[in-house]
Amino acid sequence: MKKLLIFLFIVLATFSGFGQFNVSPILGINFATKTGRYSENDDTKSKWITGAAFGVNGEYGFTDMICLDMELLFITMGEKTIYTGEGEKSTLSEYEYKETERYHYLQLPILVKFLFGTDFQYYGDIGPYFGYKIAGHYKAVTEDHTSKGRIRFNEDKVKDDDWYENPDYWRRFDMGMYIGGGVQKQVGPGKLGADLRFGMGFIDQHKFDSKEKKQHAKDNGYRAFRNMNISLTFRYVYDLSK
Repeated sequence: MKKLLIFLFIVLATFSGFGQFNVSPILGINFATKTGRYSENDDTKSKWITGAAFGVNGEYGFTDMICLDMELLFITMGEKTIYTGEGEKSTLSEYEYKETERYHYLQLPILVKFLFGTDFQYYGDIGPYFGYKIAGHYKAVTEDHTSKGRIRFNEDKVKDDDWYENPDYWRRFDMGMYIGGGVQKQVGPGKLGADLRFGMGFIDQHKFDSKEKKQHAKDNGYRAFRNMNISLTFRYVYDLSK
């Protein structure tokens, strides 16, 4: 993952000497959840969480209308899960239990952008993203107790209130697709812009240690746990090719 990041930024830095190259800081908010269920009897409810999204964007303009965008983002993904004892299907809990998991990813979206307009511009963009989970936090609430702490991926670093997320059963890498659009307008020496996009992960974050177990889970109604998010970010675009 680190080698990929270094390589892609070298590519953009090379492009900056041959055409229009813009750079912009990014700051915004992200709404995230996960799809998936463990079985047909799984009556858990997945809710959305809010978190931060910030980073930097590099944009290479092939023409006035077509650009290649590459971003390096720090973004919060995860979900709020509610287990309840109500209903005939409930098998996971005899009482209400709420659990919030927040995962902090380094994410690299690579998007093709189609621009329209001159002084005031609007655009659409689409492309893949690659992400890697670097940290996490949880909060668990029952009727009479609340606990919270960090989510660890290395068992040797687990402390009293920490959760251990075993990498043998849960992935740290993610890959998916973004589609969205935005607007930007010339304000001072640069352009002030806003971007709204929807993201959907392609990779099941849960892993099985054998094909037989995976097939057995599918036969019992298992559905893949994939990241899903909607982000709203703001940016100020500087043209470095002038």
